[in-house]
Amino acid sequence: MNGFMDDIKLSKKSERLLYAWVFLPVFTLIFAGIFALLIALARTPVILNLLPGKDYFYIALVGHVILAVVIWFLTFKGALWVLTTTGFLKRDPFSLLLGWVSFWLTASGTILIILPPITGRGVPIIINYIPIIEHPLFYIGLIFAGIGILLTIVNSLLTIIFPSPLVGEGRVRGIPLPTFAMGMTGVVVIIAFVCIGMSYYFQTSKAFIDFERLFWGGGHVLQFANAMAMVTVWMLLTKFTINKYPVNNGLARALYLLYLVFALPAPIIYFLFDIASQTHKDAFTELMRWGMGSSGAFIILVLVAIFFKREKGAKLPWSDPGFSSLIMSIVIFTIGSLTAFAIRGVNVKIPAHYHGAVGGVTIAFMGLGYKMLPLLKREIYYKR
Repeated sequence: MNGFMDDIKLSKKSERLLYAWVFLPVFTLIFAGIFALLIALARTPVILNLLPGKDYFYIALVGHVILAVVIWFLTFKGALWVLTTTGFLKRDPFSLLLGWVSFWLTASGTILIILPPITGRGVPIIINYIPIIEHPLFYIGLIFAGIGILLTIVNSLLTIIFPSPLVGEGRVRGIPLPTFAMGMTGVVVIIAFVCIGMSYYFQTSKAFIDFERLFWGGGHVLQFANAMAMVTVWMLLTKFTINKYPVNNGLARALYLLYLVFALPAPIIYFLFDIASQTHKDAFTELMRWGMGSSGAFIILVLVAIFFKREKGAKLPWSDPGFSSLIMSIVIFTIGSLTAFAIRGVNVKIPAHYHGAVGGVTIAFMGLGYKMLPLLKREIYYKR
């Protein structure tokens, strides 16, 4: 382990909790892949008749999207919150009990979300950001997972605010950059959940819920959190692989605060425009369009650090999965982001944009997953 990794100290209690939070997103991503295969099979002659449900293509599509775009991202953030608030601060969680309660709520919610689509039950509702299957287990699963994530954020923020006994030697001075970054990310996720709650409150009818409007605002704000977590992973991978952060401490914190500046006003939109209006939808679209500028700044800073500011004569560690995933994440995320500017109407450029953006985040998370294994006393089974 390099010197930077040696600075991360985990107690046995924190290590077990982190392992659980690393396992859960991997479990989630496996099922997201299974549903992707089932989507293809649901359009394959003969085989489609063997699958459960009349419209199984759309049921599998919801299963794939909810796991790959929502649960996978949130659960990996759970691992990042545990890592950055315990390992980087060299302390135990504020409440180990709360840590495990929040994990098991999220895990049980994830399983409940998987059950309806894997068995072909329920009615699929294809909407932006958080697609739905009309089934009680799916609804309960969403609620459990949401509460679990919120409790994890609360526990992480309390861990930052209220120091617990040290793990290892030496007190950490101030708040390390990754801890600050994920703390801000947690605040943005809370804002997203507040937006979802306000969407429900301002629904004109409680008997019939417009799910598209329910998740529109919160879904947009969650993209800020996804971007913040992704660039945090970029910084960690840069530090792990070339032993330097791509940006100085002050500038990095300013860029994270810029994300927050655009996310904070989101709940105010509900007081300004009727949620059934096009103006309401456009307000969130514009908020995200202008608020993602920090991502572009981080891309430039990471690439400059890698290709122009590395030590003279030092070779780039392409064989390191952390480094190769860092570069591929930046490339794919950039392609996906640029594709958005070419979207005119409804066409295949929309899924191309989504998959590019989602793929960029996913590859970054996977790369950091490899780097986290030594902290959990695990080795990569097959390094090639």
